[in-house]
Amino acid sequence: MNLDPRRIENPTSLSPLLIAEKMGTPGKFVVQFSHAGAYTPHLLRALNDICRESSDWLEVRFYGHYGSSFDAAVLRELPDVKTLSLDCLNNILNEDVLLGLQRLSALHFGVFEFDRPDLLERLDLRRLTSLTLSENRKRNLDLTPLSKCSSLERLFVQGHSRGIDAIARLCNLKEVTLGSFAKVQSIAFLRVLPALEKLTLILGGRDTIDEFSSKTLQTLQILRVRGFQSLGDLSRFPCLRNLRIEDQLQLKSVDLTGAQLERLSLFNCKELARLVGLEHQARLRDFHSAKVALNSDYLRDFPWPVTTKAVKIFSGSFKWNELTAKILTERGYSQSFQDWR
Repeated sequence: MNLDPRRIENPTSLSPLLIAEKMGTPGKFVVQFSHAGAYTPHLLRALNDICRESSDWLEVRFYGHYGSSFDAAVLRELPDVKTLSLDCLNNILNEDVLLGLQRLSALHFGVFEFDRPDLLERLDLRRLTSLTLSENRKRNLDLTPLSKCSSLERLFVQGHSRGIDAIARLCNLKEVTLGSFAKVQSIAFLRVLPALEKLTLILGGRDTIDEFSSKTLQTLQILRVRGFQSLGDLSRFPCLRNLRIEDQLQLKSVDLTGAQLERLSLFNCKELARLVGLEHQARLRDFHSAKVALNSDYLRDFPWPVTTKAVKIFSGSFKWNELTAKILTERGYSQSFQDWR
């Protein structure tokens, strides 16, 4: 059963009215297909008619196709697609059809057995505003052509590093996510990005990000990075407003001195026992902590600033959590936490 009202899985028919009914509220909407038997040329042409009238809110996704290869020749029926995801695929045929998609502005590509390192060299990258490159078996995509992505605003690279310094030449890039990035690979090249607002490091390994600084960064996320031990001096991010740290099992201390955060989330950092400078976060709006070694009673009773709207704290005790949620609610703090997306 499809429980996501903003996503249609393997539809048998499509119309603008059907999608409007499913959407509910404005925002992204996905029509996705998991196997070749789920779509016909007639169905894809109907979908293309909707793509032609949409801006970039409609994403078309092909995934799965387990036991077979995805044949990209079907994309000839979608000349007006603007946001396309070819991900969670093992193999692909006729991928050069991608070159003919003249209206494409967002591409998410993840084919595990894909072995053509020159993919980006062959694509017209100038119109792309969003690009996701998931890892393949060899992690061998050449990223050098990324320097041609003059309109790119959002980039997610997983596992690939050859030519990654090309990212430094993208003056419009606002969001960067690096997944499974090798510890030996410095991220210092990101310092020169003049428009960078959001950086996410997920998986991979490194003990610090001391080599990176940014005058424009607003959101920093460190998620499941092996061996991570220190954020360093946060004053090197003068515009930082949102900090999210998850699944960092060697992180023992975070020093907020030099930062003026609005949102702070600490999750599953079981050795994290020191949080320095919390009392100076006069702009803090949302705070969330769970599975950390911080003093839970101290956080529960903390004199949060007048800007704080949501405080959510979890300890290892179900009874304590229930009581704390009640106390915080009575103090006027919401128990919800804004989605980081």
